[in-house]
Amino acid sequence: MASNDDIMRVLGQLESKIDAVVDRLERSDDAFAAEQRSAQASRARIHARLDDQGKRITEAEKTIVAAGATVAQQRDVIKALTDTVSADIKPTIDEWKKIKLVGGMISGGLIAVGISAATAAAWAYDWLWSVLHHLIRP
Repeated sequence: MASNDDIMRVLGQLESKIDAVVDRLERSDDAFAAEQRSAQASRARIHARLDDQGKRITEAEKTIVAAGATVAQQRDVIKALTDTVSADIKPTIDEWKKIKLVGGMISGGLIAVGISAATAAAWAYDWLWSVLHHLIRP
């Protein structure tokens, strides 16, 4: 049979081992809690980044839609200007080209008439001089 001292010594050893186990459990709980806090902070950062990316994507989509609307509006304005030029300005330009052509032809004709008149005047002057010269000479 074991004496009371042996029982007390075994109980002391058991108590110290239990204290060691409790201390290890507390350290493990602290480490686990710290790890949970770190994981929670990491997840919070990831969620914040995902939210930010979602906002940025939404803003980019809005910008793309606005740019598309602007391009469509510009296309409509260009079409309207093209139609206006074709309907209103092109006939005027074509008429002006015809006027220039007619003016050029008239100018050419007047130049030809002028040269012909100058030639005829020179010939008439020469003929008249020869007639007068023949009449004046005795």
